[in-house]
Amino acid sequence: MNMMSSIISNLFVTTVGNPETFWLPEQASTAAQSVDYTFALINWICYFFFGAITFTLVYFSVKYRRTSHVMVTDGPIHNTTIEIVWTVLPLLLVIVIFVVGMRGYLDLMEAPEGCYEVQVTAQKWSWTFDHPTYGATEVAELTVPLGVPVRLLMTSKDLLHSLWIPSFRVKMDVIPGRYTSLWFEATKLGVFQLNCTEYCGKDHSKMLAKVHVIPADEFEARMVKLASEYEDMSIEQLPAYAINRLYNRCQSCHTLDGTKSTGPSFKGLWDRVSKGEVGFTSREKLSELYGNNSVYGVPENYIRTSILDPQKHIVKGFLGSMPSFQGQLKDKQITAIIEMFKNLDTLTDEKGNIIVNRDGTPRE
Repeated sequence: MNMMSSIISNLFVTTVGNPETFWLPEQASTAAQSVDYTFALINWICYFFFGAITFTLVYFSVKYRRTSHVMVTDGPIHNTTIEIVWTVLPLLLVIVIFVVGMRGYLDLMEAPEGCYEVQVTAQKWSWTFDHPTYGATEVAELTVPLGVPVRLLMTSKDLLHSLWIPSFRVKMDVIPGRYTSLWFEATKLGVFQLNCTEYCGKDHSKMLAKVHVIPADEFEARMVKLASEYEDMSIEQLPAYAINRLYNRCQSCHTLDGTKSTGPSFKGLWDRVSKGEVGFTSREKLSELYGNNSVYGVPENYIRTSILDPQKHIVKGFLGSMPSFQGQLKDKQITAIIEMFKNLDTLTDEKGNIIVNRDGTPRE
């Protein structure tokens, strides 16, 4: 009896912070408990009836198998009791599932007052997270405080996306031209995966981000540093900053090892651009656009324009899928990206792996 009650307890009771299971990742938010409870309830109802129906099928097949060719008399054609049972029982089960699920749904939809707000922008194929309280911006990374409700206010720049954090058990569509939101409260320190779960084109599978949960008393200092970390950097420090902090905006479309992707590889890009060895779908050549009184004048202007107005000149052999980063990058950050291109050989190895930290020191 004690063993049976223990099994039943383990089937239906979930606690905050449960580790990874066969079906689900670890619990890392306050919402995870109710979601997992609903999942377990539905699963075990299915297991029970699968077992019961299979056993009954096998039992009846053996017990009532035909053993002779004697004429079989007509059996019963109606049983009111059975019909009531198989109508009422599923109805009660569906009502229970609805009540349990609705309670969890309402909790997920109603963010508590005083949430810390993050503005999320989705675009092919990256996530941008703005912290308006501190004026800080993160790309492909989201930093949140432990034990503090966080509300994500989300929109898309191009097409339909969907933000999903498996360990937090939260998911919401991100729609162009309107806002959607979700909220969560992290219960564990660590790094957790964030995915796009709405197919959004060629590099949908690369539209990933990391959620960093840090102690609440360290969060403000981290945000203040993030908002201004590049402002006091010298020109020599900018390349390492760009490859570690800004390249994640580009990595889904531009490689560092020379491999062709959605956009041109960054490997050797500065050499090609500085020599004007770039052709465009308009049949113009970049070398024709350099010099006094020309479109770009110097290579740095071409790169700047490519970041802010990427459709102006589309490189031959590519479709021009790059979105504009107008308003998302400060002037010094654009300068940092240009300096990254100029010094890429010192920032990466032959395979395109980044070999320096944000402060310029070698990676171990």
